[in-house]
Amino acid sequence: MSPALPDGDPAPDDGALPASVVPRAGSRAFGVYLHVPFCTVRCGYCDFNTYTATELGGGASQDAYADTALREIDLAARVLADSGLPARPVRTVFVGGGTPTVLPEGDLARMLHGVRSAWGLIDDAEVTTEANPDSVTPSSLAALAAAGFTRVS
Repeated sequence: MSPALPDGDPAPDDGALPASVVPRAGSRAFGVYLHVPFCTVRCGYCDFNTYTATELGGGASQDAYADTALREIDLAARVLADSGLPARPVRTVFVGGGTPTVLPEGDLARMLHGVRSAWGLIDDAEVTTEANPDSVTPSSLAALAAAGFTRVS
């Protein structure tokens, strides 16, 4: 099957929101998804955009990922501000992958701080990260909770 673009507006070259999205976007709950495409091994059934250490080519680095994600958060905040949408806090943050917890918990905390700095979080925001049992420890879970994560799946 040849690749095809999804139905709907094409992504604008300048990064702006498509005009048809703006009226609807301001009336919906505001959630943020952060994708961490790294895994320790590739599961045979997985069809997600993920990479193991051996699959990473030059220029791709788990070490630089949080910094790259923070730049994307800043870009998204500028795009939303430029669209004329009213500023509002985030209701849900979902960090998925891959296995986000293969990154150091400090990197995940910095990414969450970036979301909090860009938009704020509602008081009872749900902040979730995916994890595998072998990618967390009691101390890493405590650090994630201290950073504001409320759920691990």
